[in-house]
Amino acid sequence: MIPVMCIVQQNQISDGIIEALQADINHFTLRAFNEQAQINWISIPEGDGFTAAEPSKTIIISLHANEALTTDKRVTLLNQLCDLAQHHTGLSANEIVTSVRDPQE
Repeated sequence: MIPVMCIVQQNQISDGIIEALQADINHFTLRAFNEQAQINWISIPEGDGFTAAEPSKTIIISLHANEALTTDKRVTLLNQLCDLAQHHTGLSANEIVTSVRDPQE
């Protein structure tokens, strides 16, 4: 399993979008790492997250790879992950934070 952590503001996106995004993240990890995603979805309570003194619209998607990655492969995966989030949420690339970390030791 590929550990994935997603952080979003509560009520920012609908349950249907969350389900679709989680399914696509799972497909992403299967393609990229040949393993399913184990997603930990964290909703930050409304009023607890701010960017530039406004309620945050940012979504964070962070995962641990199951292998050490070259820079080129990491960049490609980060872009693909950002594209997935943009597709489902309608957020701009500036509102999406992605991370593909090397395996945990």
